[in-house]
Amino acid sequence: MTFEQLANKLIETQKRKNADYGSSFGQTLDEFGLVASATRMSDKFNRFKSLMHKDSNPQVQDEKIEDTLLDLAAYAIMTVEWIQKNQFA
Repeated sequence: MTFEQLANKLIETQKRKNADYGSSFGQTLDEFGLVASATRMSDKFNRFKSLMHKDSNPQVQDEKIEDTLLDLAAYAIMTVEWIQKNQFA
């Protein structure tokens, strides 16, 4: 997939997730600040590291490294969006 196709996939996935979960990420940022974003991104990065190891035996068999990386990208973008909305620097 091209960068543009991946970006579009990311947008569509986030729309579906927001329909299911609401704006829980933004609400968490409102309540706890940037540490909430750092925590979520850290969790995704740790998941990425875990999935990189060939000898790992993940319990969630259908999660791909690509899915985790796209989630990480989405959290980064949503954090930038929140910072700009709240004029937080």
